[in-house]
Amino acid sequence: MYPLTGADAGWAGDPYIKSHQLAIDEINAAGGIKCLDGAQLELVKGDTQGKAEAGNSEMERLITKEGVVAVMGSALSGTTLPASEISEKYEIPYIVPNALDGLITDRGMKYVFQTVSTLQQWGADDAAWAKDHGAKTAVITVPNFTFGKEVEDTWKKGVEEQGLELLDSLTYEGNAQDFTDTILNVKQLDPDVWFLLGNNQAPQIIKQAKEQGYYPKMGIISLGSGFATTFFLNEVGGKDLADGIVVTQDFAPVSALNVDPALKQKFADYTGQELGGTYNTTYASTFLLADALEKACSTDPKVLAETLRTTTFTDGKWKFQWPEASFDEKGRLKQAASVIAQWQDGQQVAIWPDELAAGEPVWPVPDWDNREGGIGAAPVTEAPAATEDPALASEYSQALLKDAQTPVDTAMYQKDGPYTIAVSQQDPSNGWGNTYNVTIAAYGKELLEQGVLAQDLLYSATNDSNQQISDIENFIEQQPDAIVVEPLGRAASVAVIERAIDAGIPVVLCANGIESDKFTTRVDVDFYEVAYRSGEGLAKLMNGKGNIVVFNGIAGVDSTETWVKAAKDAWAKYPDIKIVGEEYAQWNIATAKQKMEAIMAANPQIDGVWAGGGEMALGAALAYEDANKPAPKFAMVNVPNGFLRLADQYDYEYVGSPDPPSMSKYCLQTAIDILQGKPVMKFISLRTLMDGADPYDQSTGGQWYVPELNDDFIPPMTVDLQDYIDGGFERK
Repeated sequence: MYPLTGADAGWAGDPYIKSHQLAIDEINAAGGIKCLDGAQLELVKGDTQGKAEAGNSEMERLITKEGVVAVMGSALSGTTLPASEISEKYEIPYIVPNALDGLITDRGMKYVFQTVSTLQQWGADDAAWAKDHGAKTAVITVPNFTFGKEVEDTWKKGVEEQGLELLDSLTYEGNAQDFTDTILNVKQLDPDVWFLLGNNQAPQIIKQAKEQGYYPKMGIISLGSGFATTFFLNEVGGKDLADGIVVTQDFAPVSALNVDPALKQKFADYTGQELGGTYNTTYASTFLLADALEKACSTDPKVLAETLRTTTFTDGKWKFQWPEASFDEKGRLKQAASVIAQWQDGQQVAIWPDELAAGEPVWPVPDWDNREGGIGAAPVTEAPAATEDPALASEYSQALLKDAQTPVDTAMYQKDGPYTIAVSQQDPSNGWGNTYNVTIAAYGKELLEQGVLAQDLLYSATNDSNQQISDIENFIEQQPDAIVVEPLGRAASVAVIERAIDAGIPVVLCANGIESDKFTTRVDVDFYEVAYRSGEGLAKLMNGKGNIVVFNGIAGVDSTETWVKAAKDAWAKYPDIKIVGEEYAQWNIATAKQKMEAIMAANPQIDGVWAGGGEMALGAALAYEDANKPAPKFAMVNVPNGFLRLADQYDYEYVGSPDPPSMSKYCLQTAIDILQGKPVMKFISLRTLMDGADPYDQSTGGQWYVPELNDDFIPPMTVDLQDYIDGGFERK
C-alpha cells in the first residue's frame, strides 16, 4: 500500500512496488512457499494517494475485499500510523519497511512490525555526528506536516543534547514549489550545518539553493528517502548538485557490507533505483515475510503474526542487510541499523558507523563555487571493505566481482525468436549431473510449449572433456542461436568455446568457468567463496583442531580444483587441523562410501569430513551408519537430499555451501535474455536468481529437504516436482 498517485508517487509509489515485485518474482520462481505446496505470492496494490483518509479506505478494502494475509507499506508515516490501527483491529500483520516514525511501534500493537530503523534514532545520530565533526551552530528546516513535525522535534532534541546552538527552526509549505524565502532565511542565519528534510520537494530545494548561491558553511544533513534515492539524483540533475549531502538511513548502497554487485545491478535494472533509500529494506522485508509464511506453514494471519513475533530468522535472501532477523516486544526489528552516508561522485557512500563505512566524509563540504563535477569519490571505495573477507580476497573471487560489474553488449546477438539452443553438460551418472540435466530439459520443454524455442534443445552429455569438445564442434556446425555449456575442463574447453564465439554464437557458461574471458556470460556461484566458507565452517565445528578427510570430484574440472584449494586455504589458519586422507571420488556416492571405509580402517580417529560435492559426504555418512559408528562433523559444497534425510535422522552437525545444479534453468533463461537483447553482466551470481544458494547449517538446512525425491537429488527444485519424479528421482 503506497501513494501510487499524488505528489509523492514518483519516489514513494512505483519504486517501492517494484522492490516488492522483484522479490516476489524471485520467491515464486524458486518454488513459492514450499510448506504450502508451492503457493505463489501475489501482490495486490492499494493507493494511499499520500492521504490518511485514502490510506484507511484502501486498508479496509485490502483486508475485507481482497482477503490479503499481510499488508506492507506505506512509505509515509502520516498514512502508516492511522492505517496500522485498522490492521490491528482486523488482526492482520502490517509490515512497515519504509515509514520511519517510531510512534508506529510505540503504541503496544501486536500486528505491526517495523523493519526499518526509526527517525528518532536517526535524528539523534545526525546531531551527534555533526557535533563530532566540528559543527557548533545549526538551522532546522522541515515541511509543515505531521512527519515534518516529528523530525523537527527529533533534531531539536539531538541538537540540545549535543550542546549545539540552534539558530532557528523553520517550516515550509509541503506542497510548495518556490523555496526562495526559506533558503534566503537560512543564508542570513549562516549556520554551520543545515538539518533539512524533504520528500518530493528535495530536488527543487537543492536546485534553488544553487540558484541563490547558498551552501551552509559545513554541509547539509538529512534523513530518510527524500535526498537518498536515484529519483532525487536524477531530478536534481546528477552528482554536481547531489554530492556532499549527508543522509541517514538504515543502509547505504556503498558500504562495508558484503553485497553481491550482481544483486545491486539486478535491483537497479528492475526498479530504476539504487539498492538504498529504504527500497533495500522493502525488498529484504518481502523475503522475510515469505520466510515467516514458510515457518508458520499457514496463511492464518494470527499464526503468521505470532511467527513474526517469536522467531529469530537466521537465513534468507535478506542477509545482504541483516545478519539475522527478530522483533522486540514493540514489533521493531532488533537488527535494523542506523547508517550515515554521503553523496560522493554520484554514489551514496557509508561514512558512519566505522564498521560499515566505505569511505571518509568530505567535510566541510565545498560550496558551489569550489567544486567541479561533484566532490569526488570516497578514498576507500576503490577497495571496498568487502574484499577484507578472506573468502572473497582470492584472485579468483576478485575476478568474478569485477565481471559481476561488467555489462555485456547483447545487441550483437539480439534477434527475433523462436530460438534454437544447444546444451552440453556432464552425464547423469551422479545426482548433481542428473539434477542439472532434468532441470534444463524440463525448462527447455516449457520454453518450447511457450513458443520461445523453435525445437527441442540440441543436447549432449558426457564426463569426458575430449568428447565434450567434439560435441560442441558439432553444435557449431549446426549454427544454433546460443550454446549453454557446463565446461568439463577449465583449460581443455577454452579453444572450442572461443571458436563458438568467433562463429558469432553466444556462449553461456553454467556451473563452471574456463581459463579465458572469451565467452558471453557465466551463471554460477563463486567457487572459491563457497568452498572457503564450508572449510571455515568445518574448522569452527571442530573447534579448530582434529583429523579430517577430504573428498574431491573429477580431477582437472574448475569446480574440483578451486573448491579444494579454497578449503585448504581456510584450514591454513588452523595448525591443529590435519588431513589424514584425500581422495578423488568422481562425485559418486558409492565410490565415496567405499573409499571412506578404507580410510576409516586405517585411521581410527576422524573428526571431520569435507567434500567438494555433497554426494561424497553422503557416501561417507553411509559408511559410518553401516559401521554403526558415531558420525564426525561434515562440511560440503552442495547438500544432497539423502544427506539432509540422514542429518535430520541422526542429528548431524554440518555446514553446506550450495552450488545447486538446478541453476541450469537460469543458465538457459540467460541465453534467451541475451538473444532478446536484455542487459546481462559478464558474471551473474546465482544468489541473485534463486533461493537455496546461500550457505546453511543443520539449524536451517531441513527446509530444502524434498521427501518425495530420493537421496540422489540435489536441492532446491527450480522446476515442478513432477519433472524430477519423471526424471528418475522418485523415492521408492
